[in-house]
Amino acid sequence: MADLPISQQVFTTTVDTSTLVITASFNLTKISIYNATGVTGTVRGSITTGGIASTAINVGENESFNVTSEGASVIDGLTITAPAGCTLNIVGLG
Repeated sequence: MADLPISQQVFTTTVDTSTLVITASFNLTKISIYNATGVTGTVRGSITTGGIASTAINVGENESFNVTSEGASVIDGLTITAPAGCTLNIVGLG
């Protein structure tokens, strides 16, 4: 099998009993978060729109949550939290 060229850089990490805040400095345009455990993790944005503040969204066991930016913009202000016993696998494209 031939290797295919990748035009985007790939970021990978595991968040385990901690919090990761994705900022514009990461230069990510896409993020996928996968929960590999039975303990629920959360993802929360940072902005308020229409007078409604962002709240946490649960990512349960064997669930994924994906975020994609539009155009030339990058993802900014995304908080990913894995409480005790939770492991979230993160893959991002820059």
